[in-house]
Amino acid sequence: MGTEESRETKVSSFEEVIQKTRELTALLKEDERYQEYCRSLERLKSRPELYKELNGFRRKNLELQIQDDAEDYDDRTEELQKQYKNILMESVVMDFLRSEQAVCKLLREVYEVLYGEIALDISYMDEE
Repeated sequence: MGTEESRETKVSSFEEVIQKTRELTALLKEDERYQEYCRSLERLKSRPELYKELNGFRRKNLELQIQDDAEDYDDRTEELQKQYKNILMESVVMDFLRSEQAVCKLLREVYEVLYGEIALDISYMDEE
């Protein structure tokens, strides 16, 4: 009977974690930074061609960031920004990118709290 009780406690505990996560998510969605992100995304999406072009820029920018070849990273990033300068200067795009960055910062701060409070051995990541 002890094993069954232990299993019920584990399930209950997991369900509580999920419930608290949903509560945290609801709080994050109420945050003004997230609300502004949603509004700016809607404004941007109301201009489908601009939205499509920005997504192309974002995709290429991400590809640059994850490549291992850092040798000419700055030059390629500068070239990409020049290529997309016309859309990056649009106020709706600037507003969206600014609000997206604010939400990313908010989420990063939440992750940092979790990471700081949850003991996880990642010593294998240290350079030798």
